[in-house]
Amino acid sequence: MSDTDSKMRLYRSLPSPYARRVRVVIDELGLSEQIEEIDVDPYDPPAAFLEINPLSKVPVLVTEQGEALPDSNLIISYLFTRGHGLAALPSGAKRWGALRRQYLGEGIIDAAAASTNEKRRPEGIIYQVFLDRQAAAIRRAVASLNGEVGELLQETPTTVEITVGCALGYLDLRMPYLEWRRGHDALGEWYAQFATRPSMQKTAPQAA
Repeated sequence: MSDTDSKMRLYRSLPSPYARRVRVVIDELGLSEQIEEIDVDPYDPPAAFLEINPLSKVPVLVTEQGEALPDSNLIISYLFTRGHGLAALPSGAKRWGALRRQYLGEGIIDAAAASTNEKRRPEGIIYQVFLDRQAAAIRRAVASLNGEVGELLQETPTTVEITVGCALGYLDLRMPYLEWRRGHDALGEWYAQFATRPSMQKTAPQAA
């Protein structure tokens, strides 16, 4: 059996913030050497990928046993059983606040991705009301995170910080016109430092 055959396989698209969350976790857990990354265009997927994920969404992790795991949260849960190096979410009452912040980060990603997909339509049928609603939701979520920035960690990040960091990075890539840093200095300063982590540098999104 070759080294490639014994590795897990991560199907991903480099601009995808969902895939980036997984890729950052992989690096932080020290699993990079155990996983082969395979680039996929979910808008023009090969037939072999559709057999792995009929929904044609990335990321998908295929384990050594051939089990295909779609969805970034499912993949991350699995990766935590395979590696070490990331802090666990807090327990007790603080856990719920942490999960709320992660939810806000995921919501920003969802809204920004939905906006990006909407803008792929021909100009005459783009639904501007929908885009405006997504932008407003993103602004509110950013403002909320700015108010809780003291709860975001730097040295020992969890999936919360990774999610928020990937969300803000995706805004820079796809929606720079929102200028999310304006009026949110604390969050901007946090992100500027968090973005220097090697895992964030290695996975910096690329436009496509």
